[in-house]
Amino acid sequence: MKKNWLKIFTVITSLLFTSCYGSWNIFYDGNNVDCRSKEMLCLDDETDSVFAESGISSLTGSYNVLIITDSHFGYKFKEAPLECLYNWLDSVKGTAAAPEFAICLGDAVDTGCQAEYDEYLDFCQNLKSLYGIKIVFNTCGNHDIYQSHWGNWQKNCYPHSSFYSFKTSSFSWYSFDTGDGTLGTKQYDILRKAIENDPSPKIVFSHYPLTEYRLAFGLGDTTERNLLIKLFLQNKVCCYFGGHDHCCNYKDIGLKDYCCPSFRFNEAWTILHIDEENGKAVAEFIGD
Repeated sequence: MKKNWLKIFTVITSLLFTSCYGSWNIFYDGNNVDCRSKEMLCLDDETDSVFAESGISSLTGSYNVLIITDSHFGYKFKEAPLECLYNWLDSVKGTAAAPEFAICLGDAVDTGCQAEYDEYLDFCQNLKSLYGIKIVFNTCGNHDIYQSHWGNWQKNCYPHSSFYSFKTSSFSWYSFDTGDGTLGTKQYDILRKAIENDPSPKIVFSHYPLTEYRLAFGLGDTTERNLLIKLFLQNKVCCYFGGHDHCCNYKDIGLKDYCCPSFRFNEAWTILHIDEENGKAVAEFIGD
């Protein structure tokens, strides 16, 4: 009997202090999704100078978007494959295949400390200054806000909100916060109303995958997940992009559901091919 209690205590203690279920979820309000996503930030040229200068809102025709996830800057036991990505970007530089902008699906850093964000910001600056990527959008991941570091993510990661939307010529783009493994009722209600009142084709992204699920690596509330899928299918969502799982997967469930590979651990990234005129969006995984 004592051995059973010891096993139970060990499991509970391990869950309490892991990055996915850490004590910060209990004791730190900034790591509560309801606190982080009280309203959805709508980016546009009039209210956001960074967005306006990027020219994203006026993108037309066909272009590409670089999507990376789970880069875990600061992780000590495996180097990020920076040279692999830079070599690929060099190979398409100056061509129509070069990405116009980038999206990070979360877990940009490993523990959320500022030194790790400094590394990540240097990486983003290289993407912009060396390869012409106009802007890097960010989604909040569980490692990004590990041990009370929501403030660091919010300070360092554009657009400094974990719940936002923006528009290109034909598409609407939505990013929502699943850093806790859940949207929460408040964020879901705001997202639902915005999507239902938006007639444009949509691309949606977040940290957690939509239908891919393994223990602690997917949206654990199946009711919430099913409501999201129903919302997306009924309101012209073309693609959903998530990370977190580190493995890559693709399903066509009436929308294209992409679970994107980890940049650091899979040495891979995703390229989203957009055709604004025909309302098409298709992605491919590149790397190992």
